[in-house]
Amino acid sequence: MRTIYLLSIAAILGTGCSTQKFVSFQSPPSETFTTNKLKVFLKDNPNPKVVLRVPNTKSSTTEEDANTYIYNTIEKELLKHNFIVRDRALFNEIIRKSGDKVDYSELKKNTDTDIILELTNLETDVVYRTNEYYTSKGQKHLFDRGDISAKGVKVDFKVVLIQDNEFAGNYNFNYTPCLNGCQVEEGKRGPKYYSQDNGKKQPYQTISHREMEDFFKDATNKLIVQLRN
Repeated sequence: MRTIYLLSIAAILGTGCSTQKFVSFQSPPSETFTTNKLKVFLKDNPNPKVVLRVPNTKSSTTEEDANTYIYNTIEKELLKHNFIVRDRALFNEIIRKSGDKVDYSELKKNTDTDIILELTNLETDVVYRTNEYYTSKGQKHLFDRGDISAKGVKVDFKVVLIQDNEFAGNYNFNYTPCLNGCQVEEGKRGPKYYSQDNGKKQPYQTISHREMEDFFKDATNKLIVQLRN
């Protein structure tokens, strides 16, 4: 009985002292480009009138899509930095009524808008993958079998000076999961994210609304910095 008791204590101690394992993913660099003409324009017009255009624009001003909260987040950040934000639905309605040939000088006059900020691409299922983990002491190792993945986000913006319908800038930003490390453990089928409820949950596989909002706040602020530098 004493032997069994000592073995149990040893097993508990061994479990408690097991090496913690973490993964992190490398974030791709952001790519930004601003034309000299846009820089001069923004220097002369520090509070420009801007409209946000988004992918798959709905034909009706009353229709919404699942990413509306993202678009609202972008517009709120623009407003905080003293951009004058035009109503995107009404802007799109004016374009729709213009038909195939849009007169941008007329569009500027009819909408009183200087800049189109177009969200040209939004990917919410970018896969990050690694077969490497590190310990709390910073030691790097490879998993015994398999690898582990998590989802991130990529967004691309384009800026158009509406007066001349002229391309003026291009910007992309990335949300990379586990930048500060996510704890993992190795199971029979390979690595998985650590969970205290016997692995029933798999965190980091989906991105919450709050994480998306935080990412787009950050991305919009980085975009504004690039525009005003």
